[in-house]
Amino acid sequence: MPHSHLANTYDFVRPLAQTDATLAVYQHITSRDLVVIKSFPTNAVHVDEVDARELGYKELAINRALQPYPHENVVHLRDHFIENGQLHLVTDYCVGGDLLSSLLSTSSVWKEGHVVGLFRQIVKGLAHIHKHDIAHLDVSLENLLLDGGNGVRLCDFGLGLLSTPTKFGGVGKLYYMAPEMFMRRAYNAQAADRWALGVVLFMLLTGRPLFEEATLRDANYKIFFEAQAATPETGVAALIARVGLHLSSAALDLVTKLLNPSPMQRLSLDDVLAHKFLHPTPPVLKNLRKRSASQPVLMSVHALKPMAQLSMRYLSSLATAT
Repeated sequence: MPHSHLANTYDFVRPLAQTDATLAVYQHITSRDLVVIKSFPTNAVHVDEVDARELGYKELAINRALQPYPHENVVHLRDHFIENGQLHLVTDYCVGGDLLSSLLSTSSVWKEGHVVGLFRQIVKGLAHIHKHDIAHLDVSLENLLLDGGNGVRLCDFGLGLLSTPTKFGGVGKLYYMAPEMFMRRAYNAQAADRWALGVVLFMLLTGRPLFEEATLRDANYKIFFEAQAATPETGVAALIARVGLHLSSAALDLVTKLLNPSPMQRLSLDDVLAHKFLHPTPPVLKNLRKRSASQPVLMSVHALKPMAQLSMRYLSSLATAT
């Protein structure tokens, strides 16, 4: 019987998901650590298998580039091997699941103090990969994992760029894509990550994104863009005022500076980490505030629309463009 690294090293625990790859939880036989094994086809027959294979090798390349530089806010590659026609990537298991699922499962809007603790870690993780000349290009609540304690980790580098600052064409999830990703010209991939970071922050604070897509086809983006064009840095404020949302002055300032339609004017990650939002005064550091009785039990995660009309629409949009 041929040697099997998978069978001799890991015990299967349970499946996780089937996307471009197959994900499952395993237990390392020696250490007893729980891990996630992400398996991509290497013998492609169909077009979608070719795409999945390319994603797998790209994810491996980026993970290997980061492997000598572990960071507490980035999921770490523990092992990789090819077996039975599949590329297997072994990474940390984060027991808390992803941030989108966590956000949707609670009956409370996360208060600013709670968001501050999460968001600081997200920024640190993204800053770490940017420092090593990597762009993620799929920063989203679905790709941010809770480790079961208070930790948040960035995962899934299949769409990332290694040592290449520019990119042509939109990739990632529609709700998180920066305006320049919809244009037929090169753009700075790390600046696009910073836009997505602004979307993540707004969703953590409100339970919904500002718009479906950052183009003038979207009515809410048009309101945002026209206000921004008339008076710089007023677009976010104009849109949230129109729909009756509220952000603290510090939160509004940071979201506004990340969601700047001009990539060159978006706040750097060093400036994000130094921003007053991430250094609140003690009264801000509370737990959760309950939703008002007028809000649905599950707040919409889609801009300005009731949950009953959007849940499937939003969730069906989570397929990642490649």
